[in-house]
Formats: sequence, structure tokens, C-alpha cells
Amino acid sequence: MSRKNNHETEPDETRSPGKFNLASLICAEWMTSRVHSVRPRDSVAYATTLLEQHTINQLPVVDEGILVGIVTDRDLRHAVQSFAAAQKLGPLEQNRPRPEEIPVEAVMTRNVITLAPHSTVGNAALVMRRERIGGVPVVDGARLAGIITRSDILDAFLSCENFMRERADRVVPGKRHARSEEGKSHR
Repeated sequence: MSRKNNHETEPDETRSPGKFNLASLICAEWMTSRVHSVRPRDSVAYATTLLEQHTINQLPVVDEGILVGIVTDRDLRHAVQSFAAAQKLGPLEQNRPRPEEIPVEAVMTRNVITLAPHSTVGNAALVMRRERIGGVPVVDGARLAGIITRSDILDAFLSCENFMRERADRVVPGKRHARSEEGKSHR
């Protein structure tokens, strides 16, 4: 795996055209393309409300469609303390800013790990595991095209698993598989 422009990519030899396997699942087909996002000057309070309303864990930060950062539920939970420390406001409660007064750009991550739409879902899973993150923005150039999350990856893997199981059923009808209907291994 190489890194270019903070974009995670994988070598082309991982792809198997014409076959349905993990290497053929691409982010563009599994990502969420209608992404909830915030602007840099939106408040931490507004971003928190969006996360709660839509039951999501991260929000890309965009400026005129261009990805400029990402903010997570963790960033927002610690926003007041982080902002106060960065501004050297001191420990007194009356010195603390309110979430409505803190812009998202003050607490967002600016150096965002991204994927391209043609990246594989398997590569997305590797990136998320390595970086210990729950979602990766998908960009086309610098423009936000979508986001792929743990849930999207699980959906893709389950779809692949179901396809393989159905294919095996057609090849050997009635044969019992190593996995029960609940998906637990018999070991």
C-alpha cells in the first residue's frame, strides 16, 4: 500500500475483474454518498446536534464541496476543554466558552485520511483498523464524494458472504456448510 496526497490506495493486482470477491468490492458501490457535513465556521453545538439527529459518529468538514477536515463525536465531546486549553483560557468555569461559541474548525482534524471511489472495501477496512477510525471520507480529487463507515464495510462483507453461500448451494444442493444459519462456526 502506498500513500499519495494523503489518499490511501492499493495496488491494481488486488483486483479480479469479473469475480465477486472482497477485492472486487469498491468503495463507490458501498459508501454513503448523501453525506451529512458541516462547514468550518459552524458551531460545535450545531455539529453535535447533527451527529445526534442522524445517529452518526463523524462529520466531514467541507468548504464549497472541498474536504478540509473531519470532526468526530469524540472531538465534539472534548471540544470545550480542548478549545479552552488551546486559547489558554484557564481552569475557571466562567472562562470556558460555550459549544455555540466554538467553531468546528478549532477542533477538527485537518490532515484527513481519505480514499478514492475506486479503492476497495477491503483496503478501507485495513485503513480503518490500522488508524483506529470508524469512517473514511471518499474524495474525487479534493471534492467529497461520500463516506465509507464500519457499517458499510460490514454490509459489503455480508453481501459477499451471502453470495458465496448461495453459489455453494447451487453447486452442491443440500450440502451442509461449516457455518450454521446463525453464522457461527462449528469448531
